[in-house]
Amino acid sequence: MTNVSSQLPPSPTHSLVFLSAATATAAALALFLGPVGLPDRNILLNVRLPRVLLGLLVGGGLAASGATFQGVLRNPLADPFILGTSSAATVGVILANLLGWHSYYGLYFMALGCAFASIVFVYRIAQTDGRAPIQTMVLSGVVVSLFLNALVFVFFSIFFRESFTILFYLLGTLTSGDHWLIGISGTIIVAGFTAVWVLSRELNALTQGEETAFHLGIEVEVMKKILFVAASSMAAASVAVAGMIGFVGLVVPHMMRLIVGPDHRYLIPASALGGAVVLLLTDAAARTLVPPLEIPVGALTALLGAPYFLYLLKRRKDAGEF
Repeated sequence: MTNVSSQLPPSPTHSLVFLSAATATAAALALFLGPVGLPDRNILLNVRLPRVLLGLLVGGGLAASGATFQGVLRNPLADPFILGTSSAATVGVILANLLGWHSYYGLYFMALGCAFASIVFVYRIAQTDGRAPIQTMVLSGVVVSLFLNALVFVFFSIFFRESFTILFYLLGTLTSGDHWLIGISGTIIVAGFTAVWVLSRELNALTQGEETAFHLGIEVEVMKKILFVAASSMAAASVAVAGMIGFVGLVVPHMMRLIVGPDHRYLIPASALGGAVVLLLTDAAARTLVPPLEIPVGALTALLGAPYFLYLLKRRKDAGEF
């Protein structure tokens, strides 16, 4: 007789335990894997460890942010770039440099301020009779994102054309070893993640439609604003310290839905863990594939993420979901 229990898929809790173990393994590999071979204590503590911490925080923050945006907007194409959040944060970082605001307060004030301003702007464009329809917000976000991306490269062309550091930042990098930057971004990302996870039940209701959520007693517009702010904070804090790393927030939540399902109580932490694993392993590959050169990790995530996302689109299309 066939053992029915052995054919059942693993529970979301067991999947989270497995993902936690995978994250720890990826962190250990990233810590000791590199072009130098077995690193000495100085390289281990001052170069590798900050990169591993950044990979954990930025990968987790971007993926959790993407899962939140996809849930609120009920759009599988949503990610931290969809409302112009990442691009706006990048504009803020560049403006802080142009204004000479090199303090941590100036950097994060501009990054978060521009990210929140983009949300408000998109929301205002989409707002009708006190409500912001999802489809209109997505379209508005795409337009704002394209405009801000163009603005970023205009600034780069005029003011930073000879700066390899800024170019590397725009392509995405985990090379920042500044402990204060890591600490501040980490605090913001953890706070945003906590807020989204605490509100995961409300997020589940929003994915069923705004009318359904309203009849369940949820203040839909208020909840959308809170979730947008939390998700955008995670994205902006990630951009402030690591630049524009794409496709992690777009692809990883889709991968995690295949593992833990659509329930955001499990999907949010699973996305954070999965994002950390993906970014840690991608960064390790970026600095070891063509030594002594280093590939910008954001470029590598795009090269790997785009084909996988096309596969997901084809799979959903074949299943009649599009």
